[in-house]
Amino acid sequence: MPTTLVRFPLVLAVLEAKIHSPISLLPFPAKVIEKTVNKQLTTFLEDNNLLDPSQTGFRTNHSTETALISITDDIRTLTDNGETVALILLDLSAAFDTVCHRTLITRLRSTGIQDQALDWIASFLANRSQRVYLPPFRSGPTEIICGVPQGSSLSPTLFNVYMSPLANIVRKHDIIITSYADDTQLILSLTKDPASAKTNLQEGMKDVADWMRLSCLKLNSEKTEVLILGNTPSAWDDSWWPTALGTAPTPTDHARNLGFILDPLLTMTKQVNAVSSACFFTLRMLRKIFRWIPADTRKTVTHALVTSRLDYGNTLYAGTTAKLQNRLQRIRPASSSTYPAAATSQHT
Repeated sequence: MPTTLVRFPLVLAVLEAKIHSPISLLPFPAKVIEKTVNKQLTTFLEDNNLLDPSQTGFRTNHSTETALISITDDIRTLTDNGETVALILLDLSAAFDTVCHRTLITRLRSTGIQDQALDWIASFLANRSQRVYLPPFRSGPTEIICGVPQGSSLSPTLFNVYMSPLANIVRKHDIIITSYADDTQLILSLTKDPASAKTNLQEGMKDVADWMRLSCLKLNSEKTEVLILGNTPSAWDDSWWPTALGTAPTPTDHARNLGFILDPLLTMTKQVNAVSSACFFTLRMLRKIFRWIPADTRKTVTHALVTSRLDYGNTLYAGTTAKLQNRLQRIRPASSSTYPAAATSQHT
């Protein structure tokens, strides 16, 4: 099946191919069929508990917010007991584009999918070609030998199955794992038993790297981040990181994870500052054009661009200081002032 691959720049440097994100433009009939198959496949996987609980991506009643809640809850459970925790954010390079078709079929078969259902998925993956469209240029077709098409509703479910063995590999080393698609977070206590923790991390990361290599996934050590959380000093240094994985990541003073900024004490100060600044900046820009826009439309636009930022991950703000909560609370009335005609009927 020929597919047009449109590359969208992730940053302003549009001429750098490595920072473009590919999206497949699939035929409409194919989308309808894939959606039907995905519904059946998802039902089969969920009803038989074939997906690991740590996988939160593209599943009913799961989201990036539930992943963040799980991560922060695990961290707080450990730090409340006086432990210091390492949060390791693994970075995978073009994970959806490097999925090995043969390995994926093997893992699907291990879940119990077989016969015509497995043959259909194999045909879905096989005999694909792609071409890149970067206006005004269009390349010739090239055969696709790996990867799942981005833009297909079936691809995320297939990717979840592909990644499912990773959780058990990590847990063997007493490391907590939470995943959302190709975003993988590892949590390890550093102070309860430092010697064992160091061994667990080194052996665990080596096993993770070996598994990813066998799965044709590239672990990008240079972009992997480490955040040390808790009040108790830890013995973390470069020697904790397996030398086979390259340069050890330097612990950072904050980390952006699934759109949320985490700090060592989970005070959420940097997150609140970022949300507040972004919301008020956007409101200032919107006020310049809102005089020409109907009130109902203003309300919709304001929610899409401003208050949605406030709503995202709001559960994680529980326990923050009164000063930070006041900063967040000032955003909503400021947002309501942009659509005064509609604000009178709003429940607050």
